[in-house]
Amino acid sequence: MTRHDHHHDQGCSQCASGHPGGHHGRSPRPGILLAAFGTAILEAREGYARFERTVRERHPGIPVAWAYTAHKVRRKLAERGLDHDSLAVALSRLYDQGVTHLAVQSLHSVPGVEYHWTLAQAEAFRHPRKGFRELAVGASLLHDEDDLMAAREALWEMIPAARKADEAVVLVGHGTYHQAQQRYLDFELLVRQRDELVFMGTLMGSPGLDDILEALRTAGVRTAWLVPFMCVAGYHVREEIFGSGAESWQSVIQTSGIACQAHVAGTIENPGMAGLWLAHLDRALKKVLPRD
Repeated sequence: MTRHDHHHDQGCSQCASGHPGGHHGRSPRPGILLAAFGTAILEAREGYARFERTVRERHPGIPVAWAYTAHKVRRKLAERGLDHDSLAVALSRLYDQGVTHLAVQSLHSVPGVEYHWTLAQAEAFRHPRKGFRELAVGASLLHDEDDLMAAREALWEMIPAARKADEAVVLVGHGTYHQAQQRYLDFELLVRQRDELVFMGTLMGSPGLDDILEALRTAGVRTAWLVPFMCVAGYHVREEIFGSGAESWQSVIQTSGIACQAHVAGTIENPGMAGLWLAHLDRALKKVLPRD
């Protein structure tokens, strides 16, 4: 065996001298990885499918793949014979398929646990010889102050036109055990500067359902519209928010004497919100695409 400056066996694909087929021997090839919490509910997955079609139309010729950050979702997808790549599997697969310059777009609502897991996993695959030459991760939905302002403008399209001025709107996010939970509160504060009857609650963390009930009673509203603030209307939306069980948000609010109206849709179905993620992806691609 020829001796090299670094140790490896004959099966290695690349070394400093640039063996054929190795990373440095590849022509630059961009790729897109969409990273979402995930859902196994087919109707909800349609939101992902529409978003992917928009991405492909916007960036023709660039391969698009998916990764799901929720292990319970991946297990359900596997049981149903559906694609269920984790971040690590999707990243490895794209690299093995020849992608050298990768944009990973987070489809998470805030830069919390799921987003930072995505960021860490992606960065682990950046390497001059054994990983992607260039890699960038697109920001979450409510990532910075500009996002908060843009999302506020998009929000009004999400609120059903049938909602009356004296009726409350309760946005329900997933929540995160991370300091990024503050993003939900920042967004609520910004929105309430325009409409004091819009409230933000989260399934995880604070403000929770009890906080929302107290706010609705204090405001004296008789009707509240429940509007999910999650990417797609998956299990959390259909069961924990709108489920028929006694503990769902809709059931508890109705039991408290407040009429409850349902709007079952994900934020990715709103053109303005989806446009924010698309803009983040555009910026990520711009960072990684080879320059002439």
